[in-house]
Amino acid sequence: MPVDYAFSLMARLYPDVDAYKVLKTTEGLASMPALMTFIFGLLCFIMQLSLLKIGLAVFIFSVMGYIDALFLLNIVPGLYRLATFYSYISGFGIMLVILSIIGFLRVGFLGVLVFLGSIIVSRIVIEIIDSIHSNKVHKNTGIVVTGSEMNFLNAYRFEAKKLKRTTSIDVSEDEKMSDKWILVLEDLQKKWPEVVRRFTRD
Repeated sequence: MPVDYAFSLMARLYPDVDAYKVLKTTEGLASMPALMTFIFGLLCFIMQLSLLKIGLAVFIFSVMGYIDALFLLNIVPGLYRLATFYSYISGFGIMLVILSIIGFLRVGFLGVLVFLGSIIVSRIVIEIIDSIHSNKVHKNTGIVVTGSEMNFLNAYRFEAKKLKRTTSIDVSEDEKMSDKWILVLEDLQKKWPEVVRRFTRD
C-alpha cells in the first residue's frame, strides 16, 4: 500500500490516535482467527469435548473470527482490543504450543491432532474466502487489495468510527501532499524507528 495513501488516512486520526495504534489494531484484526482458535480450543479442552465437537468448534470460530475482521462486524465489543493484546504474546507459536500441551493433558494426543487439523483446514478456507473477496474488490474497483491491506483499511475505519471521523477510504490528492501527513510519519519514526524501516527501506 502506498505510503502517502496509508499515512493520509492515519493523518485524519492524528493526534488522537497515532500511526502505531492503527498498525497495532491492524495486527489485532489479523489475529482474530488465532484468538478465536485459542479461546475455543481452550474451552473445548477444559470441557473435554468429543473429537468431533473440538474439530467443529475450532474450525467454525476460527473462520468466524476472520469474517468478523474482514467485514468489520465487531460482533463482540472489545474483542478487537483483546485480539490486539493477543498479537503481542502469540509470536513464534508460543500460545499454540501451550494450548497443545493443555490439550494433550486434557483430551490426549488424538484430541490435539484433531485440533491442529482443524486449524489447517480453517486456514485453507480462510485463504479461499480471502481470494474470492480480493477478486471481487478488484473486479468492482480495479484495485488489488489483499487480506493484510483490508485489515489496515478496517483498522482505520474502526478507529475513525470511535472518533466520529469519516470512515471513507477515498483520499484526495490534497490529502496525499506530504505536508498533510509527514508529522504522522515523523511521530512514528521517533517512537518506533524499526517499524518505519519496514516500509520505507529501498
